[in-house]
Amino acid sequence: MTLPKVSILISVFEQLAYTKRCLRALEDTLPENLEYEVLIVDDCSKDGTVEFLKGLEEPCLCFFNTEKKGFAKNNNFAASKAKGEFLCFLNNDVFVDGDWLLPMIEVFREKPDAGVVGNVQKLASSKKFDHMGVVFGPQGNPRHFGQWFKNSRFQGEVRKWSAVTAACCLVKKEKFLELNGFDESYLNGCEDVDLCLRFNRHGTSNYVVHDSIVIHVKGATEGRKRFNLRNSQILMERWGEQIKSNESVTDQRLHAVNYIYRGMIRPFSVNLWKWLEAVAIYLKIKKLF
Repeated sequence: MTLPKVSILISVFEQLAYTKRCLRALEDTLPENLEYEVLIVDDCSKDGTVEFLKGLEEPCLCFFNTEKKGFAKNNNFAASKAKGEFLCFLNNDVFVDGDWLLPMIEVFREKPDAGVVGNVQKLASSKKFDHMGVVFGPQGNPRHFGQWFKNSRFQGEVRKWSAVTAACCLVKKEKFLELNGFDESYLNGCEDVDLCLRFNRHGTSNYVVHDSIVIHVKGATEGRKRFNLRNSQILMERWGEQIKSNESVTDQRLHAVNYIYRGMIRPFSVNLWKWLEAVAIYLKIKKLF
């Protein structure tokens, strides 16, 4: 029996139409010669998802919770059952396209320090960009670089970032398990940032393949943002000082570009003083130390 090269892990809670579209996109884009499996964990759906999943056949393997557990626990469980060399975490509201996966795998061959490898994501609603990597602001808060950008940046590049989103990302199973997977203290938020920070502290780096572009509905699951404040507090209590003296310094100019652009297109979504601070950093009037 040939073991799969990649285990694709999907945690689902309802949104059956998205799950069907997500699986169709996988089937349409994955090469025929790639050995893979799809592990799906249902988190107590009541919209027909369970019945649909029970009808799936190989390469899908489905598990059904009797109580809601959330993103971190579901994916850690799936990872414990996975047989692939690589784990691909994929949200059920992410729709892959084109040659998205093989270039991500290739990063691990080209970059010996590769930790978490992500890709570029566009919003399904507007087709504007939502994620090209994650940067940290002066206060240590993480932000998606490229949110609401109309045009791509860094085309043709495999670029290092402080963190990436786990809506679609790839890790080596061995390293993921060595670092104890996602921290289950978080509830549907910040698990990916925390994981990337741990990879940063263990001699690896996080990359984005900028020619791998997928579509993300984002926030489709009901109650997805319910624990945002709590998750942010845990992240800052655990990592805040380290981020401010490391990632925030490295990311200062990219964060400035990101925040300036956000202020120009969505002025009511930014703090004026922080926006002026970003301008000062961009113009090299102010520098973080």
